[in-house]
Amino acid sequence: MLDQERQALISADYDALATFVSQKEALLSQLEKTIPAKEELRPLRQKMDENLGLLAAAIKGVAAASARLSALQNVKSGLSVYDNAGRLEHVRTHNPALEKKA
Repeated sequence: MLDQERQALISADYDALATFVSQKEALLSQLEKTIPAKEELRPLRQKMDENLGLLAAAIKGVAAASARLSALQNVKSGLSVYDNAGRLEHVRTHNPALEKKA
């Protein structure tokens, strides 16, 4: 299951990641009951750490994309500039696409 989770993270299949939550919970419950030796858990821990790194990178990428889309949207609606007093001011831009010509 951790290998499937890794593939979903690599391919950005976020819908698949949501399905793994309940499966992981069930597997962790079973794991608690069996109390495996440390040697058996080491490979699992390594895969979990790798997936955690991929997940962190995915979250960072989605946040960066969201910030970029927000910045592009702000550019469409206007321009942010500093006034003489050093305060940030938003200047609306004229949208020529909406202009009617005679």
